[in-house]
Amino acid sequence: MATVKKKGMLIDTSKCIGCKACQIACQQWHQLPAEETSFTGSYQNPPDMSSANLTVVKFVDAEIEGNKRFLFMKDGCRHCGTPTCLPACPLGAIKKNAKGMVYITAACDPSACKDPITGETPCQEACPFKNMAENPPLGIPRYQKNNGDPLPGGKANKCDFCYDRWGNAILKADPYLGYFARSNRPACQVACPTGAITTWKRGAARNKAIARVAYLQENGYPNANVYPVGLTTGVVWVLLEAPSEYGQVDA
Repeated sequence: MATVKKKGMLIDTSKCIGCKACQIACQQWHQLPAEETSFTGSYQNPPDMSSANLTVVKFVDAEIEGNKRFLFMKDGCRHCGTPTCLPACPLGAIKKNAKGMVYITAACDPSACKDPITGETPCQEACPFKNMAENPPLGIPRYQKNNGDPLPGGKANKCDFCYDRWGNAILKADPYLGYFARSNRPACQVACPTGAITTWKRGAARNKAIARVAYLQENGYPNANVYPVGLTTGVVWVLLEAPSEYGQVDA
């Protein structure tokens, strides 16, 4: 029997224009409701991931060597090689398939495991990639919208790599959807107009990120780097500046 190759995603922020097409495509594919948000002084909207926004394009108004610059980063689940959220779930609702995609099933019920004091669930607490701007810091799985209202159904949510698009017979059979029906690609990749999001075999994604960083460092971006470096993940980023500039910390 042939070995199933684990899938990896490369997000090249040097090609990102902050259009949020990936964010909307994700919401549409997962049939998630729009969130009511308010202007907070930042072009980033919504302010963070939630159960209704599984990926969010971060807008960072940074000052690099005395120059003001916008930095963009599509944030989302890293699909860790050894996902700590999976064994932390007391309901067994988090699964990892043969392609390495980590997703949350309908068995999830945050009301059965939410900490009454912190409001966190075990999967949030176990996630090593926490948003340190939150108090308390929140891991990537989210069970409510940014306005604090739980998503109808009460299920925690996060990026699932669009695992149900891969080999999807309905998408393959529909002659009218054209390019946007392409299976074996997550919705965010299909929607990205600049090719900033690509999927490869997991090892190839990181190798391509390393090669891209070397090119950028030689062509005007000396601080370019591969993120994250602390853990083996299914999603890797090419960042133009240090992860801290994007509000990220390595696990």
